[in-house]
Amino acid sequence: PKVKSLQIRFLAVFWLLRMADWLQGPYFYQVYASKNFGSATTSAMTWVSRLFLTGFASTALFGPFVGRMCDSYGRKAGTLAFAFLYSLGASSTKSNLLGVLLMGRVLGGIGTSLLF
Repeated sequence: PKVKSLQIRFLAVFWLLRMADWLQGPYFYQVYASKNFGSATTSAMTWVSRLFLTGFASTALFGPFVGRMCDSYGRKAGTLAFAFLYSLGASSTKSNLLGVLLMGRVLGGIGTSLLF
């Protein structure tokens, strides 16, 4: 009974966070596509692609290190760190500065590494 209760609580939070990560893609795409980065030579779609690539690259680059840290400090700490980093990454979408958006994608990528 206690193990089953723990599994249900864990899986409920895990799937909620996983779905939040999955659902953010279309939302972030629209947000990034609406930004004007002030570059006449580079299209908005190019910057949207680069922003998404930055997130994926940071997941690939930092994933092994973050995974080891998560194993050392525990899953609860990893999940809390995911929520914090992912919140910062999502908050960065309010900015019109490219550097802030890129840093937000890096933080989101690190957060994604913590979740998976």
